Amino acid sequence: MKSCQQSVGKEAPVYTDNEDAWRADSETGVWAVADGAGGTGIYAGEWAEHLVQQVPALPFQGLNGLAHWLDTGWGSFFDTYQPQAQLNYLIDRKFMGEGSSATLATLHQQADRVHWMVYGDAVALCFSPATGELWAANPDIRQFEAAPYLLNWLSLPSSDGFQAGVWLHQSGQQYALLSDALGQFVLMAYAALQGDSKTLRMVAQQPTALGNRAQTHLNYWTKKRVHFDELVWSPLRTALASPAQFLAYTQTLRAQQLLGADDYTAIIIED
Repeated sequence: MKSCQQSVGKEAPVYTDNEDAWRADSETGVWAVADGAGGTGIYAGEWAEHLVQQVPALPFQGLNGLAHWLDTGWGSFFDTYQPQAQLNYLIDRKFMGEGSSATLATLHQQADRVHWMVYGDAVALCFSPATGELWAANPDIRQFEAAPYLLNWLSLPSSDGFQAGVWLHQSGQQYALLSDALGQFVLMAYAALQGDSKTLRMVAQQPTALGNRAQTHLNYWTKKRVHFDELVWSPLRTALASPAQFLAYTQTLRAQQLLGADDYTAIIIED
């Protein structure tokens, strides 16, 4: 399968900082998106990049497999950034005390199966253009109400943050890996158009930024008379054609209050 992908920082084009990272390796059938958590620890973007580049060729074998991979793979990252951190007392204290954190989502294609793994609130999706059905590793909008679980070189991963499964590949099916804000947009739009609108309405009742965004989606999409593919999925795929198109796409969604302020990364994989 082949893929197209783009990533842009939340303050582009003025500032280019972006703590998301991605990897697309169609030859080996491995795709990954990591979202560095800048609110905790330090070197979050660098850690996200390290994680995606270290994703193994074979799917993770449960939580123990993820934990073993993390335990055997964090040393080179530490050896690279610990000397830098030592140059500043405050940075070193933060690095040694809080580590570096990121979410991670991966896809591994093996014959007619696509293995998915998600740790934290990054989003993995399978979409059938033929039926209009969208399957998500975690379709529940309420996952975004709390701070996500994070992979940190300083600690073992938790079973509560880990999800994994397999999608049986059918001809024409497409897959996506999205960092959290963009994934949230797609899940909310699908729920409003043809999915679990009951849960979306429950979230919309909350006096929070997430609740306000859920209500915006309900107001915006319920007026439409076109299906999810034409309104949401196809425009996202089209936006991945170039960095400029992806930037314009995310800026338009932000202006419509359908997308929260964040770094945005998307990979779409198809036959």
